[in-house]
Parts: sequence; structure tokens; C-alpha cells
Amino acid sequence: TMLRTFNVAICLSLLSLCVGQDVPSCPLTMKGVTWHFNNDTDYSMVSVPNKNLCYEQCLKTEGCRGATWQLNDIAQGVCFLFNNPKDLRMCHYCESAIAPIPVDGVCNSSDDDIIDMYDANNELECIKRCASKPGECQFYSYFGEGSVLPNKCMLLKTCADVTNAEGCPDIHSKQIQCFPPIQKECFNYKELSDVSRREDAGAGNFCDKEDSESVSPDWVGKSWYRVTGKAGNFIPVIQAYYQRCGTEYSGYLNDSHPENQWENKNATVCFTDGENPCAFEKDIEVTNCGTYHVYLLDDVDKCNSRYCTSETISRSHLN
Repeated sequence: TMLRTFNVAICLSLLSLCVGQDVPSCPLTMKGVTWHFNNDTDYSMVSVPNKNLCYEQCLKTEGCRGATWQLNDIAQGVCFLFNNPKDLRMCHYCESAIAPIPVDGVCNSSDDDIIDMYDANNELECIKRCASKPGECQFYSYFGEGSVLPNKCMLLKTCADVTNAEGCPDIHSKQIQCFPPIQKECFNYKELSDVSRREDAGAGNFCDKEDSESVSPDWVGKSWYRVTGKAGNFIPVIQAYYQRCGTEYSGYLNDSHPENQWENKNATVCFTDGENPCAFEKDIEVTNCGTYHVYLLDDVDKCNSRYCTSETISRSHLN
């Protein structure tokens, strides 16, 4: 007889226990990145010897939505718990995990929603089981020691019907969360920070070419670059004027920036010679890193030419 609603007695008789190790295809963790730590809302713990203990602590802590474990010789491992993980950044000897989102109650699922059930010594094992079935497992229910089905993990496609948790002690229904595809260039880039390359700066003889006698002070050849400091935040998308940005042939982005976080796109930089707004071009790439953009830039073909920068994407003011 097929299950139509979740019934404990029937589940007990139909349990199929699989103990094989599945390789997660939904990335639960990410090495080398963490989030901005807020002293008012986030927590840290010392002497946490391994990452699994850190992640389990996050699962037990109300409001925890992410955790980072960092190897520390003095503190024997530090665990950071985040209530609102945002603004990803690099970290050394660390690994981070995104916590699942709790359901307001317990998933009361039909047999069509149930993917499978497994033994699980803890909730973290249940999460890994769900992550091993990307695109299929969206929710899970973990049955703790105090539940009617101790140490069982139910994988679910959906959780449309929710039962009051008061009648289901020590059952934890949650929605799985995976790390989005992260562009590595967002954490490994050079900086364009020279104030003289701003679009409102005057003419000059700097050139973004590594072997040029007048190479720009912040230019190191082909690489991913982020515009920072006094240079501003962006390569502007509005046509730059001739003999600006500390050079002769001013370069601007003849395209839009990618709108979504981690989105990458091909684009073109145009260089103006005073008569032709796009006298010559250079193909580049742009990646949206959430709170900033990075650009894959190569040596210009002609000196003196330079990539302009600005505080905003479009021109705010020019004399």
C-alpha cells in the first residue's frame, strides 16, 4: 500500500536503510571564504578542534545561518557563527558552511514527496544526504534521540504541508541551502587605485602596458582588477573624454555591467581619440562580486592609452 501521508507506524515498517557514502553535489561548504563578522549579532568560540563540531554548533544555535571554522594554533580552532551571513571575503586556513533554513513546524509529506529514509547519527549527516541529491532533495526531516524514530533522516522533494512541531518532539524539518557558484576572481585580484586614472582627472602620459616606459603605477599586466581607493569603484560605461584619466586615449566600458551576483560576461572597452569615440577596442571580462565588480584586463595595444575609472558606473560630473 502506497503512503499518502506521513504516518509513523507505516514508516517504521517500510524503512529502507542505506549506509553507503554519497558524494555531495550541492556544495555545503566552501574553503577560503567567510563573511563579514558583526560583533553585535555574530558569535565566536575558541578551542573547537574540527569543522564538523563547528557546523553542528551552528545547527544547535537558534538563528545561526552560517558558520566558519578557522585553524588557529593558539586557540586550537576558532568557530564563527553568523546570524546574517553576507559580504563574502577571503580567509586563510578556513572553511565555511551555509546552514539550512528551519521550517515553521514539521513537514507532513505524502509518499510522492518522500525520496528516501536513512540512518543518521546526527543532523549533519542528514544534510549531507540531502545535498547528495541536488535538484531532487529540497527539504529534510531529521529525527533526533527524543523522537519516535530516533536517528532517522527523511529526504523530501517538497514541504507544502506543515504540522505543528509541538506534537512532534525532536523532529527538525529544514530547507537545504547550498553555496552558489562563486567566481574565484572575486577573491584573487589586483587593484586599480591610482587617482589620476579617474574620468575627471586631466591628461597625462600613463599607459596600461607592462613594458611601456610610462606604465601606470598600479598596472601589472594582464590580470583581474578591482577599482579601489581614490580611483573609485568602476570602469564607467559613459564615453570618456579625450585626454582624460591621466592619459591621451581614454578607455571606457562600451557595455553594461552584469546585474546578478557571481554573473560573468564578456564586454568591450572603447578608447577615444577625440574624433572617434571608439577609435580602437579591447575585449575584457566583467564579474559581479555582489558589492563590487572585477575586470579581466589586458595590456592596451597602443600607448598612451588607459582604462578610466569612476566613483559611479555612469558619469556624475565633468568639467
